[in-house]
Amino acid sequence: MILVIYFDIFRKDLEKRLTEHNIPFQLVKYADLHQYNPTEPIKIIIVAGSKQRILRTNDFPLLDTYMTQDIHIIGICFGFQYLALKTGGKVVEGPLFKGTRTVKTICERTTTGKTNTEHLYFNHYNRVLDLPDEWTVVQRINDFINIAATKKWIGFQFHPEKDDIAFRHYVLPFLKV
Repeated sequence: MILVIYFDIFRKDLEKRLTEHNIPFQLVKYADLHQYNPTEPIKIIIVAGSKQRILRTNDFPLLDTYMTQDIHIIGICFGFQYLALKTGGKVVEGPLFKGTRTVKTICERTTTGKTNTEHLYFNHYNRVLDLPDEWTVVQRINDFINIAATKKWIGFQFHPEKDDIAFRHYVLPFLKV
C-alpha cells in the first residue's frame, strides 16, 4: 500500500496523478497521522510538499518513526528537504524559487555528464546543497541538488506531480516496489 502524507495545500495534484494512473493510495494529513491505522502493510510513503519551511519547523516525530522502518519513501520538495536534513544533509534557505522553468541539468550518474533540458515546476525557499555518502546525487540544478536517492528513499526538489510527463518519468517507476 502507498501512504501519502501531506501537510497543507500540496496534495491535490499528487492525488490527481495517482488516481489517473490507477495507483491505490491512502491520503493522511500529518496532523491526523497519530490516529492512522493502516488496513494493510505500508510499502511506500510519499511525503508531499508543504508551505512550511523545513529549517523553521523540522520536528515531525511520526515521520522519524517511518524513516527507521523498512519502507520506501518518496520525498517531494519539503519531503526531500526533510529526508536530507534528518540524514545529515545541508539544507539552506534562500529566496523563493517558484514557477515552471526550462532547466539544463547535468545527470551525475552518467560518466558523460550529459546535459538535458527539462520543464520542471518549482516552489520552495529551502534548497538541499549537500548530502551524506549514503545518498547518490542524480541531478543538480544551479547550486542545489534536484534529485537524489538512497536504497530506500528518493527525493525531488521540484514538483513532478504538477505535470503528467514529469510524474510518469520521475515518480511512477518508484511506485512499482
